[in-house]
Amino acid sequence: MPIVVMFLPQTRVESANVTLPTTWELRFLESASDEEIIATCHDADFILSVGSAASINARILENCSKLKLVQCLGAGFNHVDLAVADRLKISVANSPGQNAGTVAEFTIGTIIALQRRISESDAEIKAGNYASFRKNMLTKGLQEIAGSRIGLIGFGNIGRQVAKIAIMLGASVTYYTQHRKPSNIELEFGVSYQSLTSLLKNSDVLSLHIPLNADTHGLIGSRELELMPLGSLLINTSRGEVVDQLALANVLESGHLSGAAIDTLFPEPPLPDHPLLNLSQHAQRRLLLTPHVAGVTQNSNQKMLVAAISNIERVLRGEAPHHLVNLIK
Repeated sequence: MPIVVMFLPQTRVESANVTLPTTWELRFLESASDEEIIATCHDADFILSVGSAASINARILENCSKLKLVQCLGAGFNHVDLAVADRLKISVANSPGQNAGTVAEFTIGTIIALQRRISESDAEIKAGNYASFRKNMLTKGLQEIAGSRIGLIGFGNIGRQVAKIAIMLGASVTYYTQHRKPSNIELEFGVSYQSLTSLLKNSDVLSLHIPLNADTHGLIGSRELELMPLGSLLINTSRGEVVDQLALANVLESGHLSGAAIDTLFPEPPLPDHPLLNLSQHAQRRLLLTPHVAGVTQNSNQKMLVAAISNIERVLRGEAPHHLVNLIK
């Protein structure tokens, strides 16, 4: 009987309405120390991993002698030490695209919330400032997606879904990736390519949809944020480490950015002294923070779990896993 350790609460599986194979020995583990993880996983055949739960580091991998596959729930895999997994001949796979529509919907929703100043309105009305804040909003004017220049960094499954919705709502969409997409892809989605510098300078809204790796770590820092137009918006649903957190706090305080929606912080959970938790009241009201849930709904959770379970079953049948992310062949 294969031993499968799932780095998520059993209730999350139950709420997704997913039936787990009765032929597996299942162990559920949430956030834990390396010692607790090793004690639970030392004889495991498979780990189903959620990045926010734990880092699957060298020490853990080296103490799991039977491990065949680390299956990541969703697209992210930066929490797994791929070099060590390669050395130990442990496959690592993800489940890309299963929640692309979910993250895209969230992204568009946060753009609307910031452009229409919904969070600020809520706070001001509850503070008894209905009339003065309404006058302020009408005097300064509100933005909308129609006519906005939306810049995407990353143009994978999620970026493409964001582009579809944004263009349908009347925005123009440009994108940047290290490797430009073929012209037929650009034509199909109605987008155009720009260099990173040009994209930053010409986007009313910048939305990040890239994995965390050596090239993207700290990609958006003080220089990049200052290149963005005065009053523009930043949306980050990728990974917290992609954005310099202190630099973002500074441009929110200065008013250079009129708002930001951040679903992924670094670290997670944030410490009390995190710069984005210590903003002035004015800056706080222009910042939307959510706890890494852009891609997590009951529907997307079900799709991700089904895809992950299916991949484990492939390996049990002696087949190669889909969506391998390390060098194992």
